[in-house]
Amino acid sequence: MLTIRQLIREEIQAVAPIAGEMLTIAQAAALAGYGVTKIREWLKAGTLRRYGEGRGVRVNRRELQELMARQHSQGTTSAEIERMAERVFRGRR
Repeated sequence: MLTIRQLIREEIQAVAPIAGEMLTIAQAAALAGYGVTKIREWLKAGTLRRYGEGRGVRVNRRELQELMARQHSQGTTSAEIERMAERVFRGRR
């Protein structure tokens, strides 16, 4: 029997873009459903890896999706997981 966490991982892998696809902070925030402040906090804390410097900072889409899956799999309800999955996969198919 698949757990919700396993199902989300499989879905992310199935539709994940090329590993090198990079996003601006604003694009990452929109994809994650958070503000740019949250993305910057993750970058500063080292929770999310930064690529580039200054205005050229980019975030790897796959790494962001993996972080979101980890963040949302810890103590979340199935409704919250569904909302997160919907944000991740909206427009990807």
